[in-house]
Amino acid sequence: MKRIIYIVIFIFLVACDSKIKYKKPENLIPKNQMIDLLYDMHLANGATSIKTTKFDKGTKYMSLVYEKYKIDSIQFALSNTYYIANIDEYEEIFIEVERRLKTLKNKYEAKRDTLFKKDMKSDKLKKSLDKYMKKAE
Repeated sequence: MKRIIYIVIFIFLVACDSKIKYKKPENLIPKNQMIDLLYDMHLANGATSIKTTKFDKGTKYMSLVYEKYKIDSIQFALSNTYYIANIDEYEEIFIEVERRLKTLKNKYEAKRDTLFKKDMKSDKLKKSLDKYMKKAE
């Protein structure tokens, strides 16, 4: 009886291989292009909440990203699934995407700060602030 239990436990442990192996898709998006694609996708996703010049909100930019890279959503899904199964490679991709997004954010924050300081130095803005402060008193 003990032998049967040990055999069943051994078969159960061998059968429960937690690593899912996906075969490489024929049209796999290369790693460097996947980084560019995910970077653009994050930007497109963030841009959906911004009003356009026509004052509409929620424009769907994802189709433009697919068009830019000449892929479709199925090719992206298959490539994404493949990279997810290879977690070390996927982590490298996202570290690079995150680095690029932080660099872009820092660039625009520095530009914003520079413009704000420049505006604060202008006489016109100072006069407007002075008028506003006098009215508030």
